[in-house]
Amino acid sequence: MNGSSSRFWANFLLGSFLAVLLGNSAAQTQSPASQPLPPTAYKLISVAVTGSKRFTSDEVALASGLPVGTIAHEEDFKKAARQLGESGAFSDINFTYTYSAAGTKLEFHVTDADKFVPAHFIDFVWFTEDQLRLEIHERVPLFDGDLPVNGRLTGEVSDVLQAMLVEKGIPGDVQLQRSADKNGQPLSFDYTVTGVSIRIHHTEFPGAGASELPLLEAAAERLTDREYSHDYMDNFVEHSMLPIFRERGFLKAACGVPQPKVVTPANPAPDLNQRPRTYVDVTFPVTPGTQYKLTGWEWSGNDKIATAALQPLIHAKVGETANTIALTDDLRAVQDLYGARGYVTANIKVDANFDDAAGTVAYILRVSEGPLYHMGELEFRGLDNSLEARLRAAWKLRPGDVYDASYLTQYLPLARKLLPATLDWEVTSHVTAMTSDKTVDVDLQYTAKAPR
Repeated sequence: MNGSSSRFWANFLLGSFLAVLLGNSAAQTQSPASQPLPPTAYKLISVAVTGSKRFTSDEVALASGLPVGTIAHEEDFKKAARQLGESGAFSDINFTYTYSAAGTKLEFHVTDADKFVPAHFIDFVWFTEDQLRLEIHERVPLFDGDLPVNGRLTGEVSDVLQAMLVEKGIPGDVQLQRSADKNGQPLSFDYTVTGVSIRIHHTEFPGAGASELPLLEAAAERLTDREYSHDYMDNFVEHSMLPIFRERGFLKAACGVPQPKVVTPANPAPDLNQRPRTYVDVTFPVTPGTQYKLTGWEWSGNDKIATAALQPLIHAKVGETANTIALTDDLRAVQDLYGARGYVTANIKVDANFDDAAGTVAYILRVSEGPLYHMGELEFRGLDNSLEARLRAAWKLRPGDVYDASYLTQYLPLARKLLPATLDWEVTSHVTAMTSDKTVDVDLQYTAKAPR
């Protein structure tokens, strides 16, 4: 624990302790000395909570370790307050209580912590998401799907998950990873399982049409017996599954969360690393949606290059099934044309106007051309002076010329012919657009290796 954390908890516990003393001094009701309270007076008959917008009184009572029916005294209340504070779920905690012959009424006054982030359970294939959340909530009452960024709750969730694996006889280990944004602010708590090999046995695509199903099954062949992971499934959906639909006009096709189901294959293959293996069948629930036809498109923002020069690069035809994969390739060619004319930061945004009733779509191609760039500095690395002079002389773009982004691909094969053929040459190129003076610097790093 760092210094700032230590000071925080010291101030927090001191403040809570003083609040407890002051609160109890005002709220506690005691019988006269000649009439001591009966044992039943120390039995909690109610535990109420005020101030929380996230948790119920029952959840806080269970988390405090003082559910209704518990025999408790003032030291128990202090301990419960400390326990709630250490959870990280609250930024401020106080309590009051009253005794009577019927029992004790306890009330916690709390303020929820400012920041909670989602908990993600990655590759816990032996349980459904609902099972995980329900089981964790039963054992960690302050878990509601999100976790406070500080405190003990994240560790308590890890302990529950580990216990669930042990109870199911799974020899894996739970690991916690904290996901943060570029500024270091927490985004989520990600729980994973290590030490177990999870392999894909079979795939299914409920909801897919008869025309698309064979293509999906062919794409999924590479998944068989591959290591399963949540990220790998998401990558397959985005880069292999959905493009099959988008090529065929199902522009709003979607896939639900892939669902793994543990199975026992007839002849499981041994793991080379001697790790226990779990096999899963993975279901990819597909919603194809409407199949759209193209009704037309229009250009916008292309001032430097006329529509007549851009239009031949778009191969889509009115009346044909819309194909966003082909359109993406065509727009890349449009960007290349702009880059060849010095507009190296040009980009094209596609707006789609859908008519769901008619099953049609029209595109608006919005071009942001950006400024004109010129040739800046040219650097060669890894060459002796004579070779550098030879390659520099072959470079035709001079400083100040309009930069042609296509020129480098033309230059490199020609430059290779100027290098000694007795060595194997590798070249790494770095092209940097300098926004300050609208120039492009080119850095070519050459490495020579002896032939094999």
